[in-house]
Amino acid sequence: MRENSPPAGDCCNGLFDAFEFTRFQDAEPPKRKGVYVIRIHRRGTPVEEVHDKAIALAESIGWDVAGRFLCSRFDRLSKIGDCPTIYIGSAGTYAGSKNTLKGRYLELATRHTAKYPIWALLSSGWELQYGWMVVDENPGAAEETLKGQYRKAHGGDLPALVNR
Repeated sequence: MRENSPPAGDCCNGLFDAFEFTRFQDAEPPKRKGVYVIRIHRRGTPVEEVHDKAIALAESIGWDVAGRFLCSRFDRLSKIGDCPTIYIGSAGTYAGSKNTLKGRYLELATRHTAKYPIWALLSSGWELQYGWMVVDENPGAAEETLKGQYRKAHGGDLPALVNR
């Protein structure tokens, strides 16, 4: 895959023309504030099957608290449709925040709200891209603007793995 090759589908990719994209697992975002996007490059196992296997795993733990939490995250997979954009977020949104694009990327391995669905997709043969745009002043406003444009192009919906 070429780093900047377009993903499958093209309903909103014009929104992200200023972003630098690369293969998800190879991303090296800068230690700067900004906005980031996760999008589908190639689909693997059908999303319904990915969802069902992930839910079965969560339920097999036998610990209701963890199972409910994991199911709430895995249920976001069922919202994946034709649009390749599945997440929009920002880093360094609040005054004094030390969070960076690199930090948020690393959190996808540890504590990010979208980590479990992302892991499920990657382990099921999906190819994802991670993209970012440096925004030194008020990345939260840039994120909200992008989400507004996304909603306008998608009947009011947010990307599949975004909850708010």
